[in-house]
Amino acid sequence: MDFDTKRTIGQLFLSMGALGIVLATPVVGGAATIQATEQQPIDSKARTKSFNSKQEQSTASELERYETAKFSVTYPRGWQANAQGEDGVAIVSLADGVNMAIRTDIVILREDPQVAVPQRLDQIAADGLSVQRYSLVAIDGQSGLRIWYEPEAGQQAIATFVGYGNQQTVVLTSQYAPDSMAEPLVTQIHESFVNHSVTQAGIPE
Repeated sequence: MDFDTKRTIGQLFLSMGALGIVLATPVVGGAATIQATEQQPIDSKARTKSFNSKQEQSTASELERYETAKFSVTYPRGWQANAQGEDGVAIVSLADGVNMAIRTDIVILREDPQVAVPQRLDQIAADGLSVQRYSLVAIDGQSGLRIWYEPEAGQQAIATFVGYGNQQTVVLTSQYAPDSMAEPLVTQIHESFVNHSVTQAGIPE
């Protein structure tokens, strides 16, 4: 399916519904007014991005796996992973005194994605932020939505929403300096997420 640029998030939700993705149309006047300036097609096989700035293939010794009974995720060795309650984690890169730390927050919400995702998009709209681009993604065998936006001047953010039927919504949010070297790191972290706490709904064929 071909999406036009400048299509609103609300229109995106309608198109996602046609694909069988379990995310609903935002309420009128809320997230539906957020403009996306660029769109990228889904690519569930694009998983070869590296964890280092040279964009070389990482070896197992360069990675660590954060794992609980509910979920697991891979991140670069040496970064800090701090539990945020039972349903979340914050992963932060090592500070080097020059560049902004790369931070990824992951949380499992016990909410239907048809409720949770529009609420998050409404909040972005209420904060006056613009969605720069968006993409349909496949994470943990599930369909999802990824958006790029600028949380404040001098910062870049990526948020990935993954729905598990009507039971749970996983939100993965990363913030970093607008450096092209950081984006492969955070998207790889997002794509390594595995949910252990719910039966997977599977991607519609």
